[in-house]
Amino acid sequence: MKVTFQTALITGSSRGIGRSIAIKLAQEGVENIGVHSHSNRDEAEKTLALIRQAGADGALIQGDTSNVDEAEDIVKAAAQQLGGCDIFVQSVVPRMEKIYEHVSATEVPLDKWQLAFDTQARAFFVGARAAAKSMTKGGRIIALSYTMGAQTGSWQPWVGMGPAKAALDSMCKYFAVDLGRQGITVNSVSPGVSDPSTITGQIPPAVQAAMQDWIESGWTPMRRIGSAEDTANVCALLCTDEAGFLTGQTISVDGGSSLMNPQFPLAVQIPA
Repeated sequence: MKVTFQTALITGSSRGIGRSIAIKLAQEGVENIGVHSHSNRDEAEKTLALIRQAGADGALIQGDTSNVDEAEDIVKAAAQQLGGCDIFVQSVVPRMEKIYEHVSATEVPLDKWQLAFDTQARAFFVGARAAAKSMTKGGRIIALSYTMGAQTGSWQPWVGMGPAKAALDSMCKYFAVDLGRQGITVNSVSPGVSDPSTITGQIPPAVQAAMQDWIESGWTPMRRIGSAEDTANVCALLCTDEAGFLTGQTISVDGGSSLMNPQFPLAVQIPA
């Protein structure tokens, strides 16, 4: 399969899954890639160096996607410096301490709840429609989601991010309908628990260990934690020419964990 688009902007690509997506697209032949960071220029420069090692080039784009004006300016700056924006991927997730507080849903501070929506739902609404204006020969728009955060309510501190990610999934469907006539596909990709290079690495070590045990016990059928590269591979597939008729979908990259039924004991679902 082949990626023929030549310019891409990946927000939040100074680290984690965003970095892996940028590197993978470079390996697949995308020539110019915008590496975005909120403030961590050193890490963004590392991503840019890795992109160049993969045979591509790019530009550093800095800005705050939670700010309406800056979210649009980030896309405009990338399109100007790269010569277009054929691929737009929203991968921004704020540092855990900015959005997470280990309290019940009703005790989550309003500012943390609001930041989740500003960096996810609103940032995508602003950024994706700005990017679409630079896509003259079709294009690809992808939002990094977390679908389980919207379908469940047990991870109480996620009361902001869960609904914000649900809004992303929904918005992709609306944008897919609107932009389909232009040959632009719009999809969301929902990673499961991923390795410590992602936001999972900001969770306390004891919690990470418990998650690892849970995965290996069989609650994830493939019995391993996901990697940033697993998600990047799926994003790259969505950018291929062959994926040009796939739009408005949410794709889970979780090793099958979302297929498990929490109402039945694990031993009933997967006999020894």
